[in-house]
Amino acid sequence: MKKAVSLILLICFMLSILPSYASDDTLNAITDIYLDKEELSVWEALGLALNGNVVPESYYDALGQDILQRDGVYRTALEYAKIAILLKQDNKNPKDFYGYDIISSIANFKDIDKSGINGVIFSIFALVDVDIENDTVWNLDKLLDLLLGYQNTDGGFPLAKGWGSDNDLTAMAVSALSYYKDNNKAETALSSALGYLSSKLDSDGFMYYQNSDSSENLSQMIIALSSANISLSDERFIRNGKTVYDTLLEKYMTEDGKFKHSFSATANTIATEQAYLALSSMKYGYVYAYKEHIEEPVELPDEPEPVPSENEVEDIIPEPEIENMLPFPDEPEVSSQYYDDLVTAYELSLVSGDTSGKLRPLDYLTKAEACVLLYKAAGLETDIFIPRYSDVKKADWYSKYVIGCYFNGVALQSGNVLFQPNENIKTEDFEKSINVILGADVTYSDELYITRQKAISMIIESIKEGGK
Repeated sequence: MKKAVSLILLICFMLSILPSYASDDTLNAITDIYLDKEELSVWEALGLALNGNVVPESYYDALGQDILQRDGVYRTALEYAKIAILLKQDNKNPKDFYGYDIISSIANFKDIDKSGINGVIFSIFALVDVDIENDTVWNLDKLLDLLLGYQNTDGGFPLAKGWGSDNDLTAMAVSALSYYKDNNKAETALSSALGYLSSKLDSDGFMYYQNSDSSENLSQMIIALSSANISLSDERFIRNGKTVYDTLLEKYMTEDGKFKHSFSATANTIATEQAYLALSSMKYGYVYAYKEHIEEPVELPDEPEPVPSENEVEDIIPEPEIENMLPFPDEPEVSSQYYDDLVTAYELSLVSGDTSGKLRPLDYLTKAEACVLLYKAAGLETDIFIPRYSDVKKADWYSKYVIGCYFNGVALQSGNVLFQPNENIKTEDFEKSINVILGADVTYSDELYITRQKAISMIIESIKEGGK
């Protein structure tokens, strides 16, 4: 009898720890992928450090050389904040990185929300557990007031004041607000934001971004709930008996342990990166800044469900109708996948019509057009012209943008003297240019050339993600 009881207890014990092992297996699989990568994004490096792995010194060497080349000056507080967040997690000193005090740069960055609300959110993460001088421009209380000023009446948070609420940014705001313990204003805002997020979780457990379901939305929600010490089994976030974690694993994880952006897509770098951080948050209770955490047992499905065909996906996830918001005669040509980003780009004055007033969303992006997008998105100002390319003259409409990009490290020339402004830009070159000029970590597709609508969307996604 005693043996039988012991056996039952052993089985119960094994069942209780199985989810933890399964979760660790998923984390370990992604960790192995990142440890083998030659180049890491800052969030991949953060995930490695968070899980106790060694971030290669070559990564910090490259980061150090970048800050030296810039004389310690970055365009936005967000860029400083990402560096500080990583350095803190990896037990490095953000107050003395290659001779620069990253913390002071953030706390004294006058236009701290230049990149939008994400600059505020990530500055909070960067400053939350460090000593700040008394005479700085910003402290945690001032940042809280600034953050609360962004909240919409629906409880959500937008990229810029007055814009529509965004799922990812609202979840990130919840994570930031969770560090203001016992602050009534923060707790009220956090509760309202959670209500917004719950309302955006549909009856099947999906969340949407740009008229498409988005695993990254679920990942950020998991990070938010974990950071706020809210159970994933909270009834506000249960759909059909499933948690957001269940949906993330069952609907978006591929057989090789990577993650997809949307239900019908293939594995995606950013989706995998965000899921890695989400799973880590469940284990440690935070991602971006340390906090105490009591681990909550979770259950990981044995295997992800097979990916259905596109027709089956359409039956499961109907495409929302689009309200016309772009003043171009060829607006109907814009794909629903990119529509919201193009609206955002238009509102930011990043795009305009051609001489006939058309947007030409399906045309391939030219080198000259790429420079215009990059120049405007980075907020560059160039009044100097140099005859760098034989086919770019001062009188050309695109000369300011081409030379401005050249001054900021983007060189798209063909050979030593030709730029060929009307030539289609290769997708790979455009991705590299975004990474250089916006400080992003973009890897999107293997297509040779890129359409105008997709290029614009990539720019907006990079701005939103923190250049998420």
